[in-house]
Amino acid sequence: MIALHPNTAALYGRPAVEINPPQPELRVERYQLDAMQVPAHAHAEHLLLLHQGQQPLRSRRRSGSRVEEDLFHFGDGGLYPAGEYGPLAWDGPADVIHLHLNPQLLENRARQGLDLSYFALRDQFRLEDGLLTHLGRQLLTATGAGHALGQLYAESLTTALSLHLITHYATFERRIANDSARLPNAVLARIDAYIEATAEQPITLAALADLANLSVFHFARRFKHTTGRTPYQYVLDWKITRARQLLRAGELPVAAISDALGFASPAHFAAAFKRVVGQSPREFQRG
Repeated sequence: MIALHPNTAALYGRPAVEINPPQPELRVERYQLDAMQVPAHAHAEHLLLLHQGQQPLRSRRRSGSRVEEDLFHFGDGGLYPAGEYGPLAWDGPADVIHLHLNPQLLENRARQGLDLSYFALRDQFRLEDGLLTHLGRQLLTATGAGHALGQLYAESLTTALSLHLITHYATFERRIANDSARLPNAVLARIDAYIEATAEQPITLAALADLANLSVFHFARRFKHTTGRTPYQYVLDWKITRARQLLRAGELPVAAISDALGFASPAHFAAAFKRVVGQSPREFQRG
C-alpha cells in the first residue's frame, strides 16, 4: 500500500528549513536536502516545487514501466497534482520551495471565479515559468516576514498564483462568464468608504469581495478591469495618498501616520512610501 503523506516533511524524514504560517489555501515550505531516493508515495495536496539551487540537479521518477528524467536549473519547477506517485530520486544537493495547494479550495476558486463546469490540474514533471518562480519566492518572503500590507499582499499573490495555474496548467471546460463587466460606481464607493473606516486595520481580499457580493477570484478580475489596478495596488495607493496629506499637515509624527494607516511597521511604511513617491516620509515632510 502506498503511504499517504500529509506533508513533505514526513516524506523526507526531516523538517523544512522554514515552515511559514499556513493559509487556508496555501502552505509554503523550503527544504535544503542531500541527494536521496524517495519511495512510492501519495500526497493529498497539489504540490508546486521550485528549484532554488545554483547547480543543475538531475531528477528522475518512475511510474509503472515509464521513467522520466530531466535536468532542473535554478528557477525550474514541477507541478504534481494530489494523487499517487512512483519512486523519485535526485543526484545532488537540492534547495527547493514547496507550495502546497488545497485541491478543493483551488477548484472552488476556478469554478466560482471562472465559472467552470470541469476542472483538473495537469501533472508537469519539469516546467520553466518565470512568473511562477517569482510568485513562489514572493510568497515565501511574504508569509515568512511582515509586509507593508501583510495579509492583503499574501492573498493577492495567492490569487495571482491560483489564476496562473488554472489558466495555464489545468484542463477545464468554461461556461460563459462576464469577467469583463465593470464594477458599479456604488460598489467602488462602498470600497472607498470601507478603506477609510478601517485604514488602521488589516484589509483582506475577502472583505473587499463581500462588499461587491462576488467571489474573491471574480472580484479581483473585475476590480482590475474597472480600475486598472489590483486590489492590493489600489489600497496601497489610497494609503500613500492619505499619508501625503497627513505629512503635509505636519500634525502627526511619521510613526503615528504609519500606525493610523495600518502598515506593519514604520520601516515598512517608509519603504512603501519611498517606492511610490521617490522620497522618504521624513524627506517629504520637510518639503
